[in-house]
Amino acid sequence: MAELLERMLDGVFNEPDPQRRAAVIAEVFSEDVVFVDDEQAVTGRDALAATVTGLLAQGPGFVFTPAGPFRGVGDLGMRPWSLGPPGAAPVLGGLDVAQVVDGRIARLWTVLDR
Repeated sequence: MAELLERMLDGVFNEPDPQRRAAVIAEVFSEDVVFVDDEQAVTGRDALAATVTGLLAQGPGFVFTPAGPFRGVGDLGMRPWSLGPPGAAPVLGGLDVAQVVDGRIARLWTVLDR
């Protein structure tokens, strides 16, 4: 499960190319994935891809970086992260909580640090 969350971070949330991102989304997420953050809840791979595109547009050149160890229990995996320009102080942080079903992420909750 740790590898799945690592692949999600690098291949989806840090991938600027929409086609490469879509390919990784198809590998990592279930078809009917549910993504929930402070602002919205979306369902499906296409909606997730559109959401990530919007997030990346808000901070061009910013990167997501693991900010602590992976933790997991049962079908849940958790990974803290930070976001900011490479080599600079992060501007945002949070925790991703993923539920894995049949080897793919079926639900993803993002909790922002305040």
